[in-house]
Amino acid sequence: MAVLILPAMASFPGFGISDDPTATPMQLITPTDTAGNRAVSGSPEANQPVAATESRGTVCVDAGHGGWDMGFQRPSTGRAPQMDEAAVNLGMAWMLKERLQAEGFTVVMTRAAGSAVNAFNEDVNGDGQTLQVGSDGRVTEASQQAALRDELQARINICNEANAEVLISLHVNGFGDSLVRGYEVLYTNERPFGQQSFDLATYIDRELNAHFNQVGFQTDGRGVKRDTDLQVQKHAFGSERHLIMTGPAVDGPIGQIAPSEMPGVVVEPVFISNDDDAAFLATAENQAVIVDAYAAGILQYFISHPAES
Repeated sequence: MAVLILPAMASFPGFGISDDPTATPMQLITPTDTAGNRAVSGSPEANQPVAATESRGTVCVDAGHGGWDMGFQRPSTGRAPQMDEAAVNLGMAWMLKERLQAEGFTVVMTRAAGSAVNAFNEDVNGDGQTLQVGSDGRVTEASQQAALRDELQARINICNEANAEVLISLHVNGFGDSLVRGYEVLYTNERPFGQQSFDLATYIDRELNAHFNQVGFQTDGRGVKRDTDLQVQKHAFGSERHLIMTGPAVDGPIGQIAPSEMPGVVVEPVFISNDDDAAFLATAENQAVIVDAYAAGILQYFISHPAES
């Protein structure tokens, strides 16, 4: 995929191929929790209301990666085309926005275009650290991770400012072993709304299974997983524990994060490092199957957990 962790990656820490076939979110993971606060405005073209009718609830849709972070990138082969995860995530985020709006939901997107959310490299999380290029033209691992924390904080802030009831972060998986394939949904249990996040993850996982079966797509169901079950690399700045987008607050020596304030999940519908999964994802028709599964799972969540009026 690539959401969010710092697994053992290729060239850019925090994004790339995981050493763990159990999951490959390319998003930074948080260490232990404490506190923090900050805010940033969202992308106006993506976040305008579309109707004056009463909303069934607000969903924050995060298209994983973007800007300098292309996520997992697969080369073209004889069985499936070249793919950049960031572009795939964005296209499906727009599709999901349309589906949910048609069902009466208000939808806020963390990013509406190919650029990063924190495009001007601001210190969004207030830890005094941003992306820095050294005199040798190189960027250190610590600086890269500081930039990633600011980027993810900017996205979290958009969801929080919108008072969203749920957050769904869209990714696709990638792994060094091209035989690994399948779908999984990740969540953080150690939150006040951990059970709601589990419920949302479960509904989406079930709908992915049902929609894949309906169109005859045979792949591996890898299940609903707590982010603490992910096998991630320890590094010089601490031990990752939670996915930042869905995890608790952080206030420590490796940076600050003010957390998301709503149940949330990270979805990984396929491994684009696998030719069969990638070939399925390559068509707009099949991307719509995945997006319809997301929308159906979210709808089921709001039926069992109605938004407060």
